[in-house]
Amino acid sequence: MRFFCILMIRKIKNSYYLNRVDAIEYLIHAYDLKWCMTRWNGNLISINFQTKTNSRKNVKVLAYFLKPSKQAWLSKRDLDLEMLKICNK
Repeated sequence: MRFFCILMIRKIKNSYYLNRVDAIEYLIHAYDLKWCMTRWNGNLISINFQTKTNSRKNVKVLAYFLKPSKQAWLSKRDLDLEMLKICNK
């Protein structure tokens, strides 16, 4: 059985943005995480997660507000850069 994850991604000037729910789904599948959750931390979004090796970590990324939407969006590039920094330690 195959699982297909359909994400709501916005492309603006060659940059991709995900809303918070889709960012969680993306991170869980792309980085093989057990769980992942987000919360506000000032103007940043703090992402807490646990890897398959049972280590808990967190990263903080900038939240973007794209018109005409009123919800917060996360840059896929920012997510990948922060995750690669954490996972390579």
